[in-house]
Amino acid sequence: MIFDVFPKINIFLKLTGVQGSYHTISSRFMLVFGDLKDVIEIKPSEKFSLKGDFNCEMQDNLIYRSIAELKKFLEHKKIKSSMLECLNIEVEKKIPKGAGLGGGSADAGMCLVKINELFHLGLTQKQLHYIGMKIGSDVGFFVSGYSGANVSGIGEMIQKYEEETCVFEIFTPNIFCDTKKVYSQYDKNIPLQEYDFAKTLQSSSTKQILSLYQREQLNDLFLPAINLYPELNEIQKNLGKDWYFSGSGSSFFRLKDKK
Repeated sequence: MIFDVFPKINIFLKLTGVQGSYHTISSRFMLVFGDLKDVIEIKPSEKFSLKGDFNCEMQDNLIYRSIAELKKFLEHKKIKSSMLECLNIEVEKKIPKGAGLGGGSADAGMCLVKINELFHLGLTQKQLHYIGMKIGSDVGFFVSGYSGANVSGIGEMIQKYEEETCVFEIFTPNIFCDTKKVYSQYDKNIPLQEYDFAKTLQSSSTKQILSLYQREQLNDLFLPAINLYPELNEIQKNLGKDWYFSGSGSSFFRLKDKK
């Protein structure tokens, strides 16, 4: 089985509070279909192997963790899980890391979906979501099957958002943004939380949002990121106002004219 995995962007990302050790958010996630994608191949093997340009220990890899959580879930439900120990997974990584595009979460979420299909496990979308949320707050979106959604809470509340198809261009500087560090920078100077603004954004179309607001208004992690990474600040100064910031960075995106 071979499949493509596409990145997401955050049309807006507002931080609305704290729940335990996590920040709560109000955001619109949108998949960007194009040449920027990971390609994953899963096939049976004599033993488990995971190959790709990950730059992390195996136990920290989100694909590995997703399979471990899936195995636990199946065993709890008394469903056969031994086939998960005999998989060869190869990932051709094109979605950059530390870029605000959710590449690791996308790979993990799509692997859950495709393994469910491959072995006819019969898990529901709700069950896949439950497993995905144990791995990371963005994984739930990638198992939802939605191309666009309003996401809130700590990522567990996902409401499909349907609208006219938008085409985007993504620009990713050669800068790795550490998500935890960007959030820590945000915590040093927490702005007034704009609940009403977040609600307005959730009910507005993507084109409306991007025509009315600046990037610093739409993403609460933009200013912390450029304060933390001066080279990112220099880059954004030279970008037009039609470029917006995704996640905790370092990627920018803009609407592309459909031709």
